Amino acid sequence: MNEDFWKNLPHFDDFDQSLRCDHYTAFDDTWYLFIADIQGSTQAIQKGKYKDVNLIGALCIISVLNACKGIEIPFVFGGDGASLLVPSSYISKAKDALLATKLRSLEHFNMTLRVGAIGVKELYEKGISLNVAKHRVSKDFYQALFQGGGMAQADTLIKQDPTYCFNMPEHPLEADFTGLECRWQDVFSQKDETISLLIYAQDNETYQEALHFINAHLGTYEHRQPVQTSALKLSFSLPQLLHEAKAKEKGLKRISFLCKIFFINILGAILMRFNIRTEHIQWGEYKKQITLTTDCEKFDDMLRMICAVKKEDRIALENYLQTAHQNKKLCYGMHVSNRALMTCLVFDRMGPQVHFVDAADGGYAMAAVGLKQQLKNLNA
Repeated sequence: MNEDFWKNLPHFDDFDQSLRCDHYTAFDDTWYLFIADIQGSTQAIQKGKYKDVNLIGALCIISVLNACKGIEIPFVFGGDGASLLVPSSYISKAKDALLATKLRSLEHFNMTLRVGAIGVKELYEKGISLNVAKHRVSKDFYQALFQGGGMAQADTLIKQDPTYCFNMPEHPLEADFTGLECRWQDVFSQKDETISLLIYAQDNETYQEALHFINAHLGTYEHRQPVQTSALKLSFSLPQLLHEAKAKEKGLKRISFLCKIFFINILGAILMRFNIRTEHIQWGEYKKQITLTTDCEKFDDMLRMICAVKKEDRIALENYLQTAHQNKKLCYGMHVSNRALMTCLVFDRMGPQVHFVDAADGGYAMAAVGLKQQLKNLNA
């Protein structure tokens, strides 16, 4: 058993290299893949609950990371859920954390979270590959990328076979959501639009062609990054701050916590505005730290991207993707908004952290609706 498998995995720095097969290695077969997703997420988003949907996906990740302190584990945020891998010695801790999150999701948000797990060894015995690569976004955020079909096929297995799923616990469980924050205003596009994009293809060459088109027409990562320091503003809207308060507290404690984070934001705004230095933090630099640790682009058996775009460039991209789809080279889904939203996991204010980014009003989950329809039509 290798608990340091992910920690010791070599990394690369350029996301454009994420499609190179030589960066990927077979995942350690003593680990387990956990998958959580919200049942009925599309309907919830249509009712305007897209922020709660994103928040629950992030809760799944933070609860497991806090439960598995002492080791490093890879994860993928999917908008309406999450996937994580843990070594076999941490199965019980991860399971309890996710079941506690399942309870919190139902009791505080009235949403049903499906949670299940499958051993990597069992995937291999079924002839399913699970290859992983490690992308260093910055010194404080290492992103897991997956290739080979294992993530997608495991997701299908867990959804179709209830024996892989965990039932609601008989006794109350508590999860640790320390580090979860939802305190920033929606980030309006510095261009015209913010898009959530999903691309699924059968071969690396098609992905490389698509990524080349995106670089040429939408600009490099720095140019299409939806979270720019100039657009970051702390929120003073109680309804918006309530999302975090709902996740962490209930009853009178929720009101007290809401007031607490409201005044923390006032203090934070002052510290950043005047570039005040406290013992370990130069607050004028914190927004830059956020942009360096955003989770905007990734690969897990499909290309997932959140981009700020000009309208004409988005139309050109759609035309390119539609032509490629008609030629049966790929399937895609796209959701268009005018802003992005962030859900944050902060372990050290100027150190390890990750800011999950999605387009507002549905993001990845709504893009997945279009992708699934294209896949269905193609298979038919």
